[in-house]
Amino acid sequence: MKKGLISLLVTVVMLAAGLAQMPHAAELKTFTITSGPLGGDFYALGGVIGEAARSVMPGATVSVNTGGSVENLLKIDAGKADLGTSMIKLYEESLKAEGVFASRKPVQNVKIMMYVAPMPMSFFLVRADSPYTSIADIANTKPKIRLLTSKKGSSPAVASENMLKQYGFSFEDIKEWGGSVSYVSYAEASSLIQDGHADAYVGPIVSSINELITTVKMKMLPIDQAVLDKLSSDGYMTYTIKAGQYYFITKDTPHMAETVVLPVGANLPDDAVYALTKVLCEKPEMIRNVHQTYSVFDPSKSADHIAVQYIHPGALRYYKEKGWVK
Repeated sequence: MKKGLISLLVTVVMLAAGLAQMPHAAELKTFTITSGPLGGDFYALGGVIGEAARSVMPGATVSVNTGGSVENLLKIDAGKADLGTSMIKLYEESLKAEGVFASRKPVQNVKIMMYVAPMPMSFFLVRADSPYTSIADIANTKPKIRLLTSKKGSSPAVASENMLKQYGFSFEDIKEWGGSVSYVSYAEASSLIQDGHADAYVGPIVSSINELITTVKMKMLPIDQAVLDKLSSDGYMTYTIKAGQYYFITKDTPHMAETVVLPVGANLPDDAVYALTKVLCEKPEMIRNVHQTYSVFDPSKSADHIAVQYIHPGALRYYKEKGWVK
């Protein structure tokens, strides 16, 4: 049985055993969570949050749907979902109709419930025997590379292209060189590289990509510090990947990351958001057990990286009670 499935089963058992005594929220008839694509960690995180929601909203029908960081904000704003997974950078852009939201009206009906963890992004992975040793090599040689990234419009795809642009090329440039860029699920990315139908992947290392790097010997082309500095000024974080975290990381390596947050509908009852915030913060192992990315989840930092005015009043009430927000 796969490690990720075991972790999820353990988490569900813990929820069933440990959450019965948690406070219940004001009754809601439905509660919809929009997460990430199948095979990704957002989908697994959404499932665990769904179990937590059921424990504090016993009268509600809780559903977890697939989605993506950009799409989720729009669905919540339109009232098609109550909670989702996204990134603080995208949330702030959605409020101003900037970046990938430039052609849309500003989002108005979304608040943030909590910050979860930094998610390392834009791992540029090629087979271990690839002649390329850096992303700059690719920029300079302009190869006919067959590149895979996550679903179009997703936060990882946007972050990956933003990173490549700092090297002076884009996804469109790769196509003009005679190569290709395919927006696929993580499971598809894993299969396509294993089968020899693609040369490289750029995006986060989630469960399906873990399977890929276990099956196929891969290497990572690191992101230059100068590029990381530019990305930091554009709303991304610099995160250190520890030596040995992956077999191709032989020394502590700086890398780009995004801040994972849980956006919620601004009109959700305060009591419901308070109860869900409380259960997730007081049972942090629920989130920590989802994936290695979330193992660093620290409830006391749940309001970090979020301007106070962006926090949902129900969550803010809990954070003030704990003394985490003044």
